[in-house]
Amino acid sequence: MPGRRDPVKVMQLVLIGGAQRSGTTLLQTLLANALDTDVLPEVHILCDLLAAYKRAGEAGKKTQYFYPTDEALLAFFRHCADRHIADIVDAVGAKPVLVLKDPNLVQVDGEAEKVFPGVICIICLRDPRDIAASFLRIGQREGEGSGSKYQRRDISFIGKKILASYAPLFQGERGANLHFVRYEEVVTKPAETLARLARDTGLALSLERIAKPAWLEAEARHEASWISELEGQEPSPANVGAYKTVMEPSEIGLIEQICSPYMAWAGYERSPLERSPPAWAPVSLVRRAFSWARRG
Repeated sequence: MPGRRDPVKVMQLVLIGGAQRSGTTLLQTLLANALDTDVLPEVHILCDLLAAYKRAGEAGKKTQYFYPTDEALLAFFRHCADRHIADIVDAVGAKPVLVLKDPNLVQVDGEAEKVFPGVICIICLRDPRDIAASFLRIGQREGEGSGSKYQRRDISFIGKKILASYAPLFQGERGANLHFVRYEEVVTKPAETLARLARDTGLALSLERIAKPAWLEAEARHEASWISELEGQEPSPANVGAYKTVMEPSEIGLIEQICSPYMAWAGYERSPLERSPPAWAPVSLVRRAFSWARRG
């Protein structure tokens, strides 16, 4: 729009990504409150723009037919992304800092750094076993007969989904200036964790605002089955280690096997190796019955 001020040049942009169920919603909520700015829905449009930029850059000769140089391609996508940010600012009002999140931003942080010079990119890390447990709880909250992979407890699908989210980080396909935040630290010591993040990023955070944070209305966050019992409240460590009561030993083992590259890179220890009795053994039957009872 002619004459419109470029919002990207007059505000600090913060982008948050990570695997689904890794705490991106919580971190965005806490940061937005600490910065006295709006808590906004997921920016799937921006994420798709950055993903398209990534695909175009990998397309070689096809892309070069339309945009012969990397600079020309970047200029096109920067124009589109700036326009989207401008529309967000028009909707919510100009603020010194804009905190946006979408889990899939973890796949395009390098592109975000090119499109938005000076952007602060933050990645949420979480124990993959607890991420898997959170997916399984979604399945429990879904209506009977939904037939989703979460309701069917498709552990292989869930494990591969988690691994694919984080794979760019430990395969060297990431941006040069990322900041990492662990879910476990956010929920057990939120003030200390955000204070460290403030030092690392230069963000001026008012930590007294995170004691009772204001949340985005539930309807704008997720479908009902995706809203956990902890959303809308202050940070709580209640779901750290939840996999021990939500998942069976064989399911935990499969997640650890699939996600072992991520666990090794992120520093999450695997369960102690021990010989498991056959599935038909009495002790195994008792364990499984107890696990089913705990899951309700």
